[in-house]
Amino acid sequence: MSEAKVFNLSIVADRYSIAFIELAEKHNELDKFNTDLALVKQTIKENRDLKDFLEHPLIQINDKKEIIDRVFKDYISVYTVNLIKLLIDKNRIFILSLISDHYKEHLNKKRNISTAKVITAVEIDEETRNRLKEKLENIFNEKIIIETTIDKEIIAGMIVRIGDKIIDGSIKTKLETMKKQLI
Repeated sequence: MSEAKVFNLSIVADRYSIAFIELAEKHNELDKFNTDLALVKQTIKENRDLKDFLEHPLIQINDKKEIIDRVFKDYISVYTVNLIKLLIDKNRIFILSLISDHYKEHLNKKRNISTAKVITAVEIDEETRNRLKEKLENIFNEKIIIETTIDKEIIAGMIVRIGDKIIDGSIKTKLETMKKQLI
């Protein structure tokens, strides 16, 4: 998929998520809708047959909606069911995962919470994670959620991404910088 298409899908998903978060605020259900979207996203992700069924162009819309009712009706709000059915009507069910991600981002932004994506060469222990979280919260003056990823290519140190900000303390980058200075 081209970058332009992914970008356009992201814009569409963002519009749905903004409208859905406004509806959630109106009904005082911000957390419930977030939980609903996460549950549906995870269920579809884990069940390839369900995903294929919902995205198949030759399967009737009413059949897809009936399956949504059977699978989710007792577990998620009627508003979330209606959102899914709207996506089916518009042949956009494939962006549900993006909508869920955008919804969570908007919810976190409303609550002054940011996610720090931390890349390290080895797993960091809980004490290091907590110290990092505390330092980042002091620097950015907001609550921070830490998500870690391991990438052995950075050799040592860490790379921290929060929004559009990057703190690169990896040995790999330092070595590359030294190499450029020496050459």
